[in-house]
Amino acid sequence: MTAEDAFQSFLNHLKSVRDCSDHTLRAYHADLLEFAQAVEDQNLAWDTVDTPGVRSYLHSLYGRLLPSTISRKLAAIRSFYHFALSRGEVSQNPCEGVRSPKQSQRAPKIFQQDEIDRLMGAVEKAETVLDKRNLALLEVMYAGGLRVSELVGINLLDVDKEGRMIRVRGKGKKERIVPVGKPALEALNRYVLVRSELNPEPDEPAVFLNRFGKRLNVRSVRNILNKWQIKSGNWKSVHPHMLRHSAATHLLEEGAELRHIQEFLGHSRLSTTQRYTQVSLEQLMRVYDKSHPRATKEKAND
Repeated sequence: MTAEDAFQSFLNHLKSVRDCSDHTLRAYHADLLEFAQAVEDQNLAWDTVDTPGVRSYLHSLYGRLLPSTISRKLAAIRSFYHFALSRGEVSQNPCEGVRSPKQSQRAPKIFQQDEIDRLMGAVEKAETVLDKRNLALLEVMYAGGLRVSELVGINLLDVDKEGRMIRVRGKGKKERIVPVGKPALEALNRYVLVRSELNPEPDEPAVFLNRFGKRLNVRSVRNILNKWQIKSGNWKSVHPHMLRHSAATHLLEEGAELRHIQEFLGHSRLSTTQRYTQVSLEQLMRVYDKSHPRATKEKAND
């Protein structure tokens, strides 16, 4: 069996049994192909490579990739060999005993509240149907703490205007209900009233459409955010996930409990949510250093 045949069997298993998204499948496939090429360059085969061979591959990645990226690649390779071992295609899992690199807990990048206000204010001034769409999607993404894939996946029937709730599909196609505030709901209503101007097909279910009346994609949302970020007068580098990070951090700063934020974001593990406490602590220290009268003042000599 060739490496590609083995990989395809594994990917088919992930899709049919674990219901992995297409994005996840593409990432796994790319990581496995890269590993297979590295193994071949060592004059080894995918079904005979041993633990030192895996360690050698990972070692070649250090200095070029972030620890988190290396860990992801190792997770893909380990999962593949676990599957191959269960089918008798290999005699051992060469990833056994191979540790993931230590990762520093970096605080997520966020928008400050005044930056959110300037961003939404800039879009609010525009009047075209696309601008109304842009304001609605940015407001909804921030209000619901959504992943960009969850945002573009929203259908018309997912929106409960009276209950101020939206049903979204997260990682692993898990559904959850998220609340949305009044500004987001008003922006969404204004956009939906003119959505037909984008000439969608009668059975098009998507809320957020491109200029051709088709469902908006993830890359387009990134471009929209970058465009309006600059128009708002802020030139710092941004990405859509920052709106999700910001929503979680601002909720925490206003006193929301961590467990409630975990449910709000759709995190399966509380440890994932806990990184937002790091942002709040950093914010606290900045405020302290700026405001407390003895934060930076040197002690007077006795």
